[in-house]
Amino acid sequence: MAGIRLFDYQLDAIRRMKNGCILCGGVGSGKSLTALSYYYLQNGGELESISGGEYIPMDDPPADLYIITTARKRDTFEWEKELAPFLLTTSGETNLYCNRVTIDSWNNIAKYAEAKDAFFIFDEQRVVGSGVWVKSFLKIARANRWILLSATPGDSWSEYIPVFVANGFYKNRTQFIREHVIYSHAAKFPKIERYLGEGKLEALRGAILVDMDFHRPTVQHHEDIFVPYDAGLYREILRRRWDVWKDEPIENAGGL
Repeated sequence: MAGIRLFDYQLDAIRRMKNGCILCGGVGSGKSLTALSYYYLQNGGELESISGGEYIPMDDPPADLYIITTARKRDTFEWEKELAPFLLTTSGETNLYCNRVTIDSWNNIAKYAEAKDAFFIFDEQRVVGSGVWVKSFLKIARANRWILLSATPGDSWSEYIPVFVANGFYKNRTQFIREHVIYSHAAKFPKIERYLGEGKLEALRGAILVDMDFHRPTVQHHEDIFVPYDAGLYREILRRRWDVWKDEPIENAGGL
């Protein structure tokens, strides 16, 4: 059986990946396949198989695999298609190995908080804040191997708090806030005014963020198409702001 062929940028990302990392790549970069290839290598697979060679089975049984993704991706079976080249399925009857493969949505993450010695792929990063999802994520991270997949890993430092805590950089959210957050005294609610020690935060982010050097080979082709229109009516509508089809004033810019 033929193996899996990854692009060079995907192989490069796998070499830099480690437990607790965030695999960052845009839409179409192949994050799912790269993540599964990393799992494959972590469980006794061979680099030759993901470089286009024959498929070499993993150690049996490999670690149980849990994929936490969006409800849409779960319901459209997108991950099942990515699992097929590795001879993995969510069905115990057709799975080549004796491990458990589970695909579920973020809404059900609490169901897997007691899992141990498994491998988790968290798809579409949702661990922000301090709610039930984050608490379940931190409990899972303490007892299992895991990686995160995201196209937009974080817009502010506060969004990295759960991942920093899960990696052991901070004991908890309180320690992070005490060391790095200055709140505004003028606001009537907790509003972050600025962050301290951003050099350290950038170093910590660099230690876990694995960027995929993906460039889509798209060539743009522009074509101007000239079409006729009623120039007089166009000018009249702009001048009077009047909808001639509904016979009423145009309410807003969108209508205009």
